Amino acid sequence: MFEIQLAKGAQAAGGALVTAFPSVGMVGSIAGSFVSEALKMERIAYVLSEDVPPAALVQEGVPGYPLRILGHKHMSILTSEFQIPITIAGQLAKTIMDWAGSNGYDVIVGLEGLMSGQEDAGVEKEARMFGVGSTPAARDRLSKAGIEQFKIGMITGVSGALLSEGERTGRDVVCLLVEANSMYPDARGAAKLVELLSKLLPDVKVDLGDLYKEAELIEENVKAAVERTKEMLAARQSQAERLGKSYMYG
Repeated sequence: MFEIQLAKGAQAAGGALVTAFPSVGMVGSIAGSFVSEALKMERIAYVLSEDVPPAALVQEGVPGYPLRILGHKHMSILTSEFQIPITIAGQLAKTIMDWAGSNGYDVIVGLEGLMSGQEDAGVEKEARMFGVGSTPAARDRLSKAGIEQFKIGMITGVSGALLSEGERTGRDVVCLLVEANSMYPDARGAAKLVELLSKLLPDVKVDLGDLYKEAELIEENVKAAVERTKEMLAARQSQAERLGKSYMYG
């Protein structure tokens, strides 16, 4: 079971509640972290549960509850550094829906990654971006924001549960999706998610320059690691071939 508890002296911001959990390429977590830091969001609530791993998130030497809600004006972000087990994702989604409905949030927005099929870090390919809405009004939000709608496929975890619960109850839930590389933290994909979020929620105004610089750094490091791995494998293969020949011919 889950319980959302307001921090001491805090109030729910209302408006839009964004959920940012680890997903393909960690894009949801990276995007949520970037937006919360850029807008200098403050913690307004804790999501308590005995079903999630016990942990403390330490930032600048200060420990904090890992599953938390941060707020800024009329937007809040529920974020976590660990993946919610699929077996309890539905419970968390229902808790989020109930709490959001009781605290003035008119739309819930999930941030997710899609497998891109781009396993080679050296391949340059523009990531595709989509949105899904639980109600006609939510889908109209996507159309007005110029976001292509995801036509067919499966969305699992908390975002999937929120979408299906939103459709069942007539509540507005939107899931924003971007193709991401599952082989490493995809900061470029996360930046694309933030772009989508800023289209859907015009109040989200952040400079993505730092995030794209981080993306380039991550990609360069990954490419260098891939090249080193190829060189090591080639060297081992060459050594194995030499040993094989020495055993064969004496």
